[in-house]
Order: sequence, then structure tokens, then C-alpha cells
Amino acid sequence: MMTYKKISGFTLIEVLIALAIISIALTAIIKATSQNIRDTAYLQDKMIAHWVGLQVINEVRADVLKLSNSSLSNETEMLGKNWQWQASLADTPNPAIKKIDVSVSRKDEDKKLLTLSSYKYVALP
Repeated sequence: MMTYKKISGFTLIEVLIALAIISIALTAIIKATSQNIRDTAYLQDKMIAHWVGLQVINEVRADVLKLSNSSLSNETEMLGKNWQWQASLADTPNPAIKKIDVSVSRKDEDKKLLTLSSYKYVALP
């Protein structure tokens, strides 16, 4: 007389359900990682744009860039990327103080990434 040992293991349905659960979990992990990469790239661009804007503001304050109640547009290369900026000088209620507005965007994009405002003291004649 032959006796068979009962072999225990997973059925095909159990394996398919386990694979479905793993694939859903891996999809969520991949999506979260790609979103994190996009966010990091955006924050890096925003930080560099901030540095470009501060550089422009400091050049206006130091009279390296001459603005006279008009706007000036130019491009700057910083950290291997080209940035387009626009600076304008506006009057304030105090005639000795002028407002500086700087908008910065990537050269290949129309969307403004950052807008900075500052003030400059102008000696009255």
C-alpha cells in the first residue's frame, strides 16, 4: 500500500493575489519617488532663481545696473542654467525711496518662477 504525503504550498490564486498586492505597493512607491524628484528639481530652480533675483537687486542698489523709472530685461547664467529676469524701478510715497521689483523665469519658459521686491534709497538733489 502506497501512502502519499500531503504537500502544503500556495495555490495559484494565492500567488496571483500576492503579486497584485506587491505591484500596487511598488506602483505607489515609484509614484512617491518620482514626485519627490520633481519637487526637488522645482525647489532647486526656485532657489537659483532667488539667487538671480537677489543679484539683480544688489546690482541695482549698488548702481551697477541703472534703472530710471523703467524696466530692464536681461539674461543671466547661473549654475549652468540660463535665467531671464525683468527689473523695474517704481516711485513710492517717499520721494527718497524707490521700489525695485524683479521677476525671474527660466529662459525656455514663460512662467515667472519668482518675483522679489526691495527698496533703494535715492539721495534727493
